[in-house]
Amino acid sequence: MKNSTLLLAIASAMLLQAVPAVAQNNVPIRKIKAVKPATELTLLDRVESDTHRKVYQYNEYGYITSVMEYNKEAGQWVLDTDNSYRQEYVFNAAGQCTARTCFNVDKAGNKTTEKNKANMEVIGDKTWERYYKEYPDSTTHISEAYAYDQWGNRVEEIIYGYDSYIKMETIRTYNKREYSGPVDKYTDNSNYETFKNGRLLYYLRARGYDDYHFTMNTNELYVEEFHKTVWQTENDKLYRREYGCRGSMELRVGSIEKKMWKSSESEFTLNADGTRPIKETVRGYDETGEVKYDYTSHTYTWDDRGRLLASFEYNESPSEVSYKGEYTYADDYAKTLSLREAIAELSCGNQIYPEDEFLQFGRIATSSFWYDDGDSGNSTYEWNANGQLTGGTWTETCTTSEPDTDNPTTRTDYGETRVGYNADGHMAWTIDHSISENDFTKIEYLYNKEGVWTGEAEYSGDGWDGPWTKENERGNARARKRLATRAATTPKFIDDLTDGSHNIENNDGVWNTNGNYNVTDGVVTGGGYQQTLASNASVPANPQYNYTDPLMPLEGEENEDAEYVTSEAIWYYDWNTDKGDWELAWGPTDAKRVYNKDGNIVADTYNGNQTIVSTITYRLDDDGRLIEEIYSKGGNITYEYLPGTDYLLESVETAADGNRNVCHYYYSKHNYVDPTGIESIKRNDASTPVWYDLQGRRITTPTSKGIYIVNGKKVVVR
Repeated sequence: MKNSTLLLAIASAMLLQAVPAVAQNNVPIRKIKAVKPATELTLLDRVESDTHRKVYQYNEYGYITSVMEYNKEAGQWVLDTDNSYRQEYVFNAAGQCTARTCFNVDKAGNKTTEKNKANMEVIGDKTWERYYKEYPDSTTHISEAYAYDQWGNRVEEIIYGYDSYIKMETIRTYNKREYSGPVDKYTDNSNYETFKNGRLLYYLRARGYDDYHFTMNTNELYVEEFHKTVWQTENDKLYRREYGCRGSMELRVGSIEKKMWKSSESEFTLNADGTRPIKETVRGYDETGEVKYDYTSHTYTWDDRGRLLASFEYNESPSEVSYKGEYTYADDYAKTLSLREAIAELSCGNQIYPEDEFLQFGRIATSSFWYDDGDSGNSTYEWNANGQLTGGTWTETCTTSEPDTDNPTTRTDYGETRVGYNADGHMAWTIDHSISENDFTKIEYLYNKEGVWTGEAEYSGDGWDGPWTKENERGNARARKRLATRAATTPKFIDDLTDGSHNIENNDGVWNTNGNYNVTDGVVTGGGYQQTLASNASVPANPQYNYTDPLMPLEGEENEDAEYVTSEAIWYYDWNTDKGDWELAWGPTDAKRVYNKDGNIVADTYNGNQTIVSTITYRLDDDGRLIEEIYSKGGNITYEYLPGTDYLLESVETAADGNRNVCHYYYSKHNYVDPTGIESIKRNDASTPVWYDLQGRRITTPTSKGIYIVNGKKVVVR
C-alpha cells in the first residue's frame, strides 16, 4: 500500500536521520491473522534522538496499534499530529483480518478522523484488498485495489485517483493477469522470470485517466498492452495459442474480444497415451488470419517411463536439423510430470533449485548434443546413494574459422566436474576443471534466509581447493563456452580490420562491453557497443529496518508484490566515421557498481561520462552486520546492536561539517498483552544508583556486560 501513512523518518534540524521507514500498517490485509505467535516477540518500543521521538504500541498479536511521533519544542516533547496515528483491526470468526483503519489524532493522542483504511473481501476464487486514503478536501476515497488468486499471485491491480475540485473518483491504471500456477512464491528464485513468463496466460495493461476521460468502469479504459495464451485439446492434439489485440490507440477494454486475433500457435502431437509431446508444429498468422509460417520445430522421443531420450530442433525445413540432444538414465527413477509440466521442462521452465537442471525427467547418466555449425559435446554424470549428483566428465568440440583463412579449425576441450551440497540438501557449489585449458571454475549457488535459490557467484582458482577469486555474480545459468577477450587497441575494441562484421565482447572487471562493428576495405564504416557496470556484490540491507521479530513481517506491499522488473544502467556508444573513433551517444546519470574491496563492500556512483562522482564504503562485523557507512564526500553513519542480536541499538550520523545526530532504539519482550520493559543502555550511561543482578543481589555498579534490574526495569548493559 503506497500512501502517506508510511512511518516517516526522524529528522534533526541539521540532518535527516533515517529510522524504521516501513511499518506494520503496510502488512497486506490477507496476511494479518488473529493468531498469537508461539514465542514472545521482541518489538521496538521507541526510537529517540535529541530532537525527535517515536513511540510504538501493539495489540496482543504483535500488530501496531499506534505510532506517536514527538518533536522537542522549548525542551518539551510535543506530539506531531501530522505523522502520528492510531490503528484498529477487525477480525472475522476464522481469525482473518477483514479491515484495518488508521485514524488521525489530536494533541492529546486521542483518535479523531479517519486517515486511511483497508479491507479484504473474498469474491469467488480471488481475494481482494482495497485501500482508502484521505484527500486534501478531508474526504476519504479508494486509492488502490489488488486481487490475488488461489496461489497468492497478484492478478489484478487498480490504481484510483480523486479530483477534489470536481469531486470525482476515477481509475488511473488497470493491470490484469492470469497464471497457470504459483508465481509470486518464486520471486527470489534465480529463474523467476522463466516461471512468470512460462505460466502467464493473460496480460492486460490499460489506462483511464487524462484531462478529458474520467471513468470508474474498467471496460471503458484504453488498452495499452494485451496478450492471451489459450491451451486447448482437439482431436488428440494439444494447442497453445497466442492472441493479441493491436488495434488503434482508442481501443477500449470492453472491445478486446471483438478486436482480438490469433498471432501464433504451437500444435503438439502426443504419444499414444497422451502424456508426452512427440512433435511440435508452429504457425504464425497476420491480423487477417493468413498463415505467415508453418513448420515442424521440434520432435521428441521418450522411454516407457516418460523420460526424454532425444530431442531434435529444426530449421524451417523439416529436413534441416539444427540441434540434436540425446540422453540415458542412471536408474529407474522417473519424475512424475503432467503433460503441461513435461512441456515446461523441455524449456527448463520448472527449475526451482539448481539440481533440477539435471533432474528434469530422471537422473541423467549421459547426455550429448550436436549443432549444425559443427559444435558438439557429451557428458557423463555420477550419483550417490541418496540420488544426488556428485560430479561427472565432459567433452566439447568447437569448429571455428580463422580471420585470414577459409580453413576451419576444430578444437576439443574436456574436463571433469564435482558437486557439493548444503545442509538443506540442495546444490551448494560445482567445480568445473577444464583439463585441456588447465583451469578451475567454481559456481557457488546463493540462497536467501528462507532457502530460496536467488542466484550464482562465479570464481576462478588454481586447484580443487582454490584459492578462489570472485569473477562475476549473476542469476542466469552460465554457458560453458567462454568468450575470448580481445586486447584493446586504439580505438578501443577495434582489433580486427578484415572486411566484414566483427563482434565486441569484453569484461575488464569493471565494465561489461558488447557490440559490433563493420569493416570495408580495411576501414571501420560503422558500429556500436554498449557497456554496463560489472558488480560482484550487493548493498547491505539497512539495519534500521530490522527492528522486529520475523514472525511479524514489516515489508511493504509495494516491495513484496512489485513487478520484479530489473533494468541495468547502460552506456551506448556509436562509431563516428568523421572522427574515426567511438562517441558516447547516451549514458545514465546515476548508476552504481557494487563490489568487494579489502573486506568491505564498496558502491561507486557514476555519471553519464562514466566518471565516479561519489563512493560509499560499507563495513561489516564478523557476524555480517553493517556497522558503518563511509561517504567519500564526507560524513558517515555508524550502527551498534543489542548484544547477540540483529536489533539496532544506536545509529549515529555524522555530516561532513561534523554535525551529529544520534538515534537510540529501545525494545521490549512482549507477552502478547503486557510488555516486560527490557531496555538497552550503554555502560557509560549506567549511572542509576539502585542496581540488582538477576539473583536479586544489590550492587553499586555493574562489573560486566549482562542483564540487570534498575529501578524495577530490566536493562542490558554493554
